[in-house]
Amino acid sequence: MKLLYTVTSPIARKCRIIARELDLMDNVEEIITTTRSADALIMKNNPNGMVPTLETDEGFNIVESMAICNYLERQSNNKEFIPQDDRKYWQIYALDSIASQTLESIVSRARERIYKPEEFHYPDGIKHEQGRAERALDLLEKEAPNYTNTYNKLHVTIGLCGLVLDNAFPNEEWKNNRSNIANVYENFKKRTSFSETILKKD
Repeated sequence: MKLLYTVTSPIARKCRIIARELDLMDNVEEIITTTRSADALIMKNNPNGMVPTLETDEGFNIVESMAICNYLERQSNNKEFIPQDDRKYWQIYALDSIASQTLESIVSRARERIYKPEEFHYPDGIKHEQGRAERALDLLEKEAPNYTNTYNKLHVTIGLCGLVLDNAFPNEEWKNNRSNIANVYENFKKRTSFSETILKKD
């Protein structure tokens, strides 16, 4: 399998982390690409030019992080990371789908803050995205008893939400009254899969 990613994408990093948690790295070749030019490497696999993109051994190109992570789970025998009870599996899947949308929202807001001049910021849109994230984080905190005694893809997504918030919005006190997901975030940063996917600076 070939996993195409950009070094700055938290959403692509989710797939890289989960591939490691699933013990699949002997079967995954990670390929760095760009996305902003018509001749970028990724265009051969994904005409949308978006990461992550996974080229399977069968020659299929799977895009969108949740779809890629689901495919990776199907390739793994790691029963500790993947919930084995059917009800629990779909419960985690449902919560991860919310967390994944939250991550996308936070990343979108971070990109606007980092790459757009302040005069082009849209305050109402930023406020809307911030409110969306806060509601989702509150829900994930409330649901914590259903997942804190395990470790799975939901923890990775929550961890990445916290990481982007800390890096891009250090003044937002997202951990206040959310001790459970704050603990998920801190434990996430201690994992080998986290350290192996940190952006290395020269």
